[in-house]
Amino acid sequence: MQAGTRPAKALNRRQQTFATFTLLLVTFMPTGGRADDGVDFFEKKVRPILVEHCYSCHSAGAKKEKGGLRLDTPEAIRRGGDSGPAVKANDEKSLLLRSIAHAADAPAMPPKGKLPDAIVADLGRWVKMGAPLPAAATAKPEVGEAARKFWSFQPVVERPTPKVSNPKWPARKADSFILQKLDEQKLSPAPAADARTLIRRVYFDLVGLPPTFEQVEAFAADTRPDAYERLVDELLASPRFGEKWARHWLDVARYAEDNSTSEATCKPPRFPYRYRDWVIGTFNADVPFDRFIRLQLAADLAPDTQPADYAALGFLGLSPVYHKEPKLSKDVIAAFVADEWDERVDVITRGFLGLTVACARCHDHKFDPITAEDYYALAGVMANTQLAERPLKPDADAGQNALMTVRLDLLDATLRLGYAKEMRGTALKEKKDATVFDPKIKAIEAKMADLKKREQALDTSGPTANVVRDAGTWVNGDDPAWTVVDYKPGQYRNLPVFIRGNPARPGEIVPRRFLGVLSSGEARPFREGSGRRELANAITTDAAGLTSRVFVNRVWGWVFGRHLVTTPSNFGSLGDRPTHPELLDDLAARFVANRWSVKWLVRELVTSAAYRQSSRHDEKAAASDPDDRWLWRAPRKRLELEEWRDAILQVSGQLSLAGGGPSDNLDGPKSVRRTVYGRVSRERPADIHRLFDLPDPRGHGEKRESTTTPVQQLYFLNSPFVRQSAATLAKATATGQSIEDGTKALFRRVLLRDPTADELMTARRLIQPAKEGGVPAWELLSQTLLASNEFLFLN
Repeated sequence: MQAGTRPAKALNRRQQTFATFTLLLVTFMPTGGRADDGVDFFEKKVRPILVEHCYSCHSAGAKKEKGGLRLDTPEAIRRGGDSGPAVKANDEKSLLLRSIAHAADAPAMPPKGKLPDAIVADLGRWVKMGAPLPAAATAKPEVGEAARKFWSFQPVVERPTPKVSNPKWPARKADSFILQKLDEQKLSPAPAADARTLIRRVYFDLVGLPPTFEQVEAFAADTRPDAYERLVDELLASPRFGEKWARHWLDVARYAEDNSTSEATCKPPRFPYRYRDWVIGTFNADVPFDRFIRLQLAADLAPDTQPADYAALGFLGLSPVYHKEPKLSKDVIAAFVADEWDERVDVITRGFLGLTVACARCHDHKFDPITAEDYYALAGVMANTQLAERPLKPDADAGQNALMTVRLDLLDATLRLGYAKEMRGTALKEKKDATVFDPKIKAIEAKMADLKKREQALDTSGPTANVVRDAGTWVNGDDPAWTVVDYKPGQYRNLPVFIRGNPARPGEIVPRRFLGVLSSGEARPFREGSGRRELANAITTDAAGLTSRVFVNRVWGWVFGRHLVTTPSNFGSLGDRPTHPELLDDLAARFVANRWSVKWLVRELVTSAAYRQSSRHDEKAAASDPDDRWLWRAPRKRLELEEWRDAILQVSGQLSLAGGGPSDNLDGPKSVRRTVYGRVSRERPADIHRLFDLPDPRGHGEKRESTTTPVQQLYFLNSPFVRQSAATLAKATATGQSIEDGTKALFRRVLLRDPTADELMTARRLIQPAKEGGVPAWELLSQTLLASNEFLFLN
């Protein structure tokens, strides 16, 4: 027998035992959340295509409706025309797709020529999604007093506490509204969770880390009537609170550290982490949420801004940037620039206001009182806002402007040099005279050398953040062979309405201003530079009712796992209505009255009786309310990816609490800081970001969806991160101990409890055969516990 053969066979037997043990503790993770129904994709991608390329022949406004087909309403699209349905869900042979492909068995559409490949791909994707369409539109409301009566546009006011069946149950005012709904549904709240369940729940929800076994036992033994409130206050004061809660906001802000591609015109920002660190610090300091908004939109324009707060401008300063090849035409570059403005309008309006304003880019909003003029009034603000860098020190404007000018000139020279060298290389291949390019190349190289010296002299100002600054933006096509984007600080512009969303078809000029339906009286034009500061003030004053409702609803969802409005970024006509409208209004009003304090709001929710319920199942209640929309029990939640990864690091003794600074590579073996400090990429996402539901940072993240895939299970079984953590955990906790003591130590470390008699017996069957090489057996037990549902879920 060769050396090492016996241990290998023993390890295989232990692996079989591990598989059996895993079946006892691990079940597939349930799917949570709601899949994207595709209506937003239709409104943002498909309807503009139909407007631009189809409405001239297939709409109510067409001079002659062809083929009996109209494509301007959901009902007409479903109905089809003389040849039958134009679209069949999931059918790649739908008449629409065959027509735009100019197939032989279908009429060629459009008749003048094929659509661009990107448009064809978007239509094909929509059909594969099931060809989702919005509900039938009602008559479009006027942007006036009638429109302002919509529920989410109303001012928020505190509501009287309702009478309930059990006045002793509510611990906070919110509980009375919850119990009122339960009473109406003839449901009863679940019993209170036991102390051990509750402390684990609130630790993860507030700081994103588990308590230790000793902390659990101490809390369970604490008989003081305010023991839980003391614990909550301690967690709210922890610096770990900001690390947990910042990640929630970073989803909304679509935080990332690069772009979808990395060509010369869209290189990654140099200091993205400063925005992330600013958000963490802001949540820890409990900066009022209305100021949180104003700083992110206009910190550079407010007179009382402290230098460190300029990093807040990363909200816009880290916006996705698209490659703008100078050799492309002015119209193509203008479309790319308009796409960037559109993305920024979308993240602002959905993120802060819960409105899909970007749906009005090509036409008036089909369902909400938002006009195309409203859209271009806000897009105009973005047309005067340039991505930039700024030193985090007072009076940095002059140096910032000079540095930005030098960098833009350097980028232009770099691109021109590349093309000159490419043309020289082509001439050599074709055996032509290449020396004609040499003077141009030398001149550009000399210019670049000078620009680099100037850049180096200016770029010595200490900590710097990616921000925005006021500068009018124009696409300059004076040279038909070289399109450039001109930024002009101190010069501002209003945008025209782009007819059908096309920048090459300008319509009437629209002054920069706020949304008409949310303005007090007639919307007044913005007059201060880009208008960013006035926009921020309007969001937090004129629209305070909507803004506070949207954020309170987000916080409710982050705490309870289900939002009161289950479309947290759509409070318009197509969005869902709140399950508890009076509760939402009352909380929002009290949130504003408490100076927009996020910690006050979080404390109000986690100290409620509704939050402190157990998650026990009740057949009768489940039959009546299977989704627990009335909160008759606490939801059972799967840990988010940051929570489970951080928890694995903590229980295995690897976690470093060092914070701030450049991000870590989450796929690398040396990444042991909290996951919030891991790099977030639009171009090459980390494995755990791809596998475990991080919202796509190429756009605003409305909420996290919880998916279940076999690859996730394989990750827990085979990933180097989990296996190394299991080995470290085993070595630190169980190696060298008796089976009983080692198993008990592992259970206390990972599951915060002692093993049962059955679990001890199962562990003994796993460990005892390993007379040699006991460490691998402990590693397998450790890995099993780390992959167990008890570790991965909150009850």
